[in-house]
Amino acid sequence: DFHTTAPTPVSAMLSSVVVKVGVYGLIRLVTLMFTDEAPTIQAILIVLGVIGVFFGSLAALRTYDAKRLLAYSTFGQIGFILVGIGWGTPLALTAALVYTFNHALIKSSLLMLTGVVSSHTLGKTARISEIGGVGNKMVFTGGLYFIGGLALAGVPPLNGFISKLALAQSGVASQDWVTLGLIIGAGILTLIYMTRTWQHIFQRAPEEGVKAKPYGDSQLAPALLIAGCIFLGVYAQPLIDLASRAVIQLGNPQIYIQAVFGG
Repeated sequence: DFHTTAPTPVSAMLSSVVVKVGVYGLIRLVTLMFTDEAPTIQAILIVLGVIGVFFGSLAALRTYDAKRLLAYSTFGQIGFILVGIGWGTPLALTAALVYTFNHALIKSSLLMLTGVVSSHTLGKTARISEIGGVGNKMVFTGGLYFIGGLALAGVPPLNGFISKLALAQSGVASQDWVTLGLIIGAGILTLIYMTRTWQHIFQRAPEEGVKAKPYGDSQLAPALLIAGCIFLGVYAQPLIDLASRAVIQLGNPQIYIQAVFGG
């Protein structure tokens, strides 16, 4: 509900930054504080991750508000990250960090684009039934949203594909075939609900009585974010290398302890 009622910049910040603080906290808990209990915690995270992935995806399929859909989607995408943390290998943790960064980029752009469309309706609403078709003349906005939706679903050559590919590779390495199969299925659900939402907003005629304001809001910020999604899909190695170096430090808690407490 907060995502639905909050201004678009607040929603974008919440989804891209604030939610990720919890991810960072979980990683630190597993690698720093509860190393002896790590196997148990990791198993719990895998179960919670799979539940979250499907809850978020199925809830997104059933909602009729574009911003709420993206909020449920965030819930599901965090589930993917939890699975990576749960697998716990250096490869899986690298995948989780890459996924975290890429999701922040993708979701911020989609929330901003939803705000652009919503701001052009007289009622300033994000209900799909009311903004459906309003975007059919917003070709540039629709194109950006389409690319962002594909990135969220993990379609190549976008950065979301790199995230899901890295996670799948870590699943193969962990030989957790059941979990891997489940998250692949959830990825397909992501493609379904994002494609459906794009079609409802940008590809159909407006409902009777729906009016739109003249086109004019800036789309520079979401356009730059989408450009980043494309760039990191084609040229992902620097981000992967950065995440790998971070995982090396995570594997040596003493580095963090010395940095925080000195000595």
